[in-house]
Amino acid sequence: MASRRPSGPFDQLAEYFADHPRALLSLQIVPPLVFVFFFVFVPLASIFAWSFWTVENNRLVPGFSTSAYEEFLGIGGLPTWRLDIFLKTLRIAVTQTAIALVLGFAIAYFVGIKMRGSKYALPLLLLFAVPFLTSYLLRTLSWYIVLQSRGLINTVLQSIGATNGPLPGLLFSEFSVHVGLLSTYLPFMIFPIWLAMSRIDQTVLAASADLGGRPRDTLFRVVVPLALPGILIGSIFVFVGVLGDSVVPEILGGATDSSRTLIANLIDKAISGQQYPMAAAIASIILLMAIGLIWGWERAFGLKKIGEI
Repeated sequence: MASRRPSGPFDQLAEYFADHPRALLSLQIVPPLVFVFFFVFVPLASIFAWSFWTVENNRLVPGFSTSAYEEFLGIGGLPTWRLDIFLKTLRIAVTQTAIALVLGFAIAYFVGIKMRGSKYALPLLLLFAVPFLTSYLLRTLSWYIVLQSRGLINTVLQSIGATNGPLPGLLFSEFSVHVGLLSTYLPFMIFPIWLAMSRIDQTVLAASADLGGRPRDTLFRVVVPLALPGILIGSIFVFVGVLGDSVVPEILGGATDSSRTLIANLIDKAISGQQYPMAAAIASIILLMAIGLIWGWERAFGLKKIGEI
């Protein structure tokens, strides 16, 4: 029986792609690559280029000047307060990542390992996603109401006679900034770790117990190594998120005080002051740091580890 010849343009197109699989692969890959190139790489490259431009008459003028980086780093006797704010932001980001890791790992371990198979595990986990159904700004303002001098905490403490007046340092302090950041970014630590733990086969945990492993041995020798991809992804999410957060320091830290200003607030102030090269330079430094984290991940574990969760 003679083979049926293509009767229409779609049949001819299907036959062409069947004979040329590379053309089909190119058709599948090229559009996403073009989209990513124009909507991701071009804007990021533009920010990096703007950091070397200058401002004349409130407009960006193409050129090549390193003055924005020199001002930021305090080179040539220039003030170093911008660099100090950046280093302080790094310290807060590292501290916040560590706190979120301890709490997030404990919660993920309880839900993903101890409550495995329970009908209450998923609803309990979803409780941490409920705040994301409301505005980020409203969530931050709710902490303002709780922590202020006449807020919930001070009212309760004074009503039971624990304190004679409002506790100092609850609001407009580094403590309040940490509280706001933790409530915002803790789920970004919990969910990747929980996903990694949920992939650990129950038979592996049972084998550890059968071989005489104590719960502590199973935790550190089995669970932690297998959950490492989730731990690292969650740590990157929290660390980079804190670096780019400007709402929490503004509302809970009172970022008008330079002692509680973070690097994202510095970018906002540079833009409002039409210091566009400075804002672009700071953003470029943060971007290079994020790329460095991804590069370090690749060198240590390989990007294929992401697929393991």
